[in-house]
Amino acid sequence: MDVKELMIDALENLDDEDFKKFNWQLWNGVETGINPIPKAKLQKADRSDVVDCLVDKYSDEAGKITVQALRKINQNHRAKILESKLQGVQQSDQVDGRNASVSVEDQPIQSDWSRPDTIKQSSQEFKRTTLRDKKDDVYIPKDKSQRKRSALLITNIRFKHSKYNRDGAERDEENMEWLLEALDYRVKKYRDLTGQEISARVEDFAARPEHKDSDSTFVVLMSHGNRIQNKDAILGVDYHHQQNPDDFFFVDNIFSNLNSEKCPALIDKPKVILIQACRGEHTGGVDIQSDSAVSDSAVHIEKDFFCFKSCLPGIYAYRDSVEGSFFICYIVDVFCKQAHTDDIMELFRKVTLRMATDPRFRSLKKLMPCIDRTSPPKKLYLFPGL
Repeated sequence: MDVKELMIDALENLDDEDFKKFNWQLWNGVETGINPIPKAKLQKADRSDVVDCLVDKYSDEAGKITVQALRKINQNHRAKILESKLQGVQQSDQVDGRNASVSVEDQPIQSDWSRPDTIKQSSQEFKRTTLRDKKDDVYIPKDKSQRKRSALLITNIRFKHSKYNRDGAERDEENMEWLLEALDYRVKKYRDLTGQEISARVEDFAARPEHKDSDSTFVVLMSHGNRIQNKDAILGVDYHHQQNPDDFFFVDNIFSNLNSEKCPALIDKPKVILIQACRGEHTGGVDIQSDSAVSDSAVHIEKDFFCFKSCLPGIYAYRDSVEGSFFICYIVDVFCKQAHTDDIMELFRKVTLRMATDPRFRSLKKLMPCIDRTSPPKKLYLFPGL
């Protein structure tokens, strides 16, 4: 049995009254320091639904919290049995070289997804081993006490012409700011900018003196977008397809402002670009009618970029009007659960895998993120918490 099956089996052995008591523990937080699951999610939930809520909320800690809740309702014998079985699964996974929750984490997120409460912390041992064994293949981070990491976050939500408003993007902004701060970046945040203002903020950010004391940076742009002059463009808040079609910012300008010539303070340092924006008007699906680095006096003009975009060229980037963009939700979820051991390209791959199999995108509506204009000679580990 996997972890979820063990948890379901434990709850199936509870009578209805004890099951109610168990759920009461969950929506009251089990104990200090464990955030509760909202009562509304549990009131009509059956046992498998409750397990899904536990895994969505607590990830790898779900089994442990189930054991704690069982003890709280004096089901000590069942708690002991579950704890023993969970330890057996963990030991088996260690032998096999797999993590027990990988199968869960590789699945599409649920429609009621909420941001994890914490980001998993890398261990000192993992960091030390990685930097020792892969020292020539990874970007070496600066000591936390000495570095000054900065990130730029621009989100367009309310537009001059209200038909362009991006409902739900407030959640994207909130989630991305939280994630960047959890990764130890000081976030410069701007909202509702014109194309010209976006350009100015990117230029200002490239000139920030703290990049000299940084080891990496993030730039996150979230707005409407389109392909203009065969380039990816971010639309400003004054944009109108007829009245003001020239209010936009070319994504390429991020690279030209942060490259080695314009931003020498970031030479040989990772620059992660995340773009949540449409890249055209195609739905993303088609009908198939068939059966089947050491620096010297010269440097590369553009290097060390990691660029991840919400969709393929020419395709819509879908967004939920309440929970925000699917791309941002997946990034936050994957980074929180797996950035403690995976490098950033592997994180991007896992986001892509999960989005590609999301059942909400059926028929012609398809959403596939895209790694674009990426030039890293080394692996980037974020080592959250360190």
